[in-house]
Amino acid sequence: MRQGRRLFGLLFVLSLCLGSTSAQHASGGFIRADGGRFVDEDCSEFIPSGLNTWQLMEVAAGKVKSKPVMLEHGVADVVQWTLATAAANKLNVVRSFAHGVDSTFPLQIKAGKYSEHAFQALDYILDEASKYGVRLLLTLVNNWDNADSKTQYIQWAGAEGHDPFFTDPDVKKLFKNHIDTMVNRRNSINNRLYKDDPTIFAWDLMNEPRCDCFPDFIPVPDSYVSCRPECAKKVQAWIDEMSKYLKKADPNHMITVGEEGFYTKGSSGESVNPGTGWASLTGQDFIANHASKAIDFAAAHIWPDNWETWDVDFLESWIKQHAADAAAMGKPFMIEEFGKEVHLENGAQANITSIRGPFYRKVYQQLQESLANDGSLKGVVFWQWGFAPYVAEEFLQGCMHCQAIQVSSSDGVFKNIIAPAAEHAAKIAASRSPVAGCKPVPSARRAQTLIMPGTLATHQTSDELLASTSDAMAIDISGSDKSMRHFGVTHSGSTMTDDIVSGGSSGISGASGGVSRSSSQSNPTNTVRMGKMLEEQPLTRSSIHHHVSATGR
Repeated sequence: MRQGRRLFGLLFVLSLCLGSTSAQHASGGFIRADGGRFVDEDCSEFIPSGLNTWQLMEVAAGKVKSKPVMLEHGVADVVQWTLATAAANKLNVVRSFAHGVDSTFPLQIKAGKYSEHAFQALDYILDEASKYGVRLLLTLVNNWDNADSKTQYIQWAGAEGHDPFFTDPDVKKLFKNHIDTMVNRRNSINNRLYKDDPTIFAWDLMNEPRCDCFPDFIPVPDSYVSCRPECAKKVQAWIDEMSKYLKKADPNHMITVGEEGFYTKGSSGESVNPGTGWASLTGQDFIANHASKAIDFAAAHIWPDNWETWDVDFLESWIKQHAADAAAMGKPFMIEEFGKEVHLENGAQANITSIRGPFYRKVYQQLQESLANDGSLKGVVFWQWGFAPYVAEEFLQGCMHCQAIQVSSSDGVFKNIIAPAAEHAAKIAASRSPVAGCKPVPSARRAQTLIMPGTLATHQTSDELLASTSDAMAIDISGSDKSMRHFGVTHSGSTMTDDIVSGGSSGISGASGGVSRSSSQSNPTNTVRMGKMLEEQPLTRSSIHHHVSATGR
């Protein structure tokens, strides 16, 4: 793929009916933390309700085979369908990895050298999200061994082990270089620098930072160096240093750690840790980690299956302890990852809902109670969004975790728990007065604005309306305005490739595009909302947007 340029098939969609400019942003500009709440530039409260989709970059880049989707105003791809469904159901935040998941498709191929193909996929996601009023919570690096993980940085620097990521000067320099590259990336579609784009809700410094402490038994022998208290101090120093560096490089966006939220040994919250002592040895220290000055809000994860803690009551004690500690810091708290596995052998949809439902219901009940009582828990983002039925079956079959943990738009948990909870949170946010004591952002420093979520035409989901269109669908711009074919043009007429580019901003300005929207319509409670799927709309040259379509991994 790096030798010669290959043309990909394209999926054409109708452009936005929101004016000619492509430099519009989500309403309210940058979100910030103030007085223990999330607020926009006018000091109106923002309540994050969202979903995780860790492989959105791969989907956008065509590395995951997918099908086009027919929405009300034309054909959409899976990225647009995901954002449209999120926005229509009041899910205003999408947490996604701003780095590779698939080891064959990293963002950073080697130290300081980036895949323009991957970067253009991120550009596209950001540009589309801004049109739907959806914000992105982006991770900068992964703890776990795959593309763009801490292991790669250690190898690039010629170090050994896993923990040197937090201490080795050369490794830290490489990561700072990556921070500079990310915040100064110029979007190839809308020409915005990432650091100037309010579509980004916040940065996770790292997805689940940990010391390399995985003992076979407790108590741990002293020979397990990574399990010693010194490693937690090294992680803390890294958080302090990197959050300060990121805040200086990008003062517009919030920062959080991205950790599971374990309490270190001797901490006041240690009693709520899962397991039999291992969690306190991971190097995380929830209170100290989030008390760091450049960390804007506290966040934690919940994984009953991974932690072998299946008591639903554990969720409540875990959330309440973290919320109390965040309140003591004066910072808002959110659950940025939580999920419950349901393996296919458990049977039909009714069984899936009965197994997963109690865990999801408990988490969202905690959010609703916190919002009602002005508690510090201010948002919930579930793991993870299901791309089915629009991604290739072999992708789902090749990822057992994806099948067991995904929540699709047709799931009872989504329709009866997630969507109503997001609707409730949106109503609360809309009903509240500006936060007392909060100072609005001066006009000269404000970002441009766009519509908020909930402005899409809506309807109750049905199997017929969710039926995908044929993979063979394409557009013929030279003949009938309804005939279709694949065409090899990308943003600004260039082809998207796996070309390697050096670190730093790179961009090709191009036309914006997407599925246009109509005014919001009323919708019954406990139903899933999507852009309405109708017959194809006539297409013209001026309304066509070009985007790479997937043909295989």
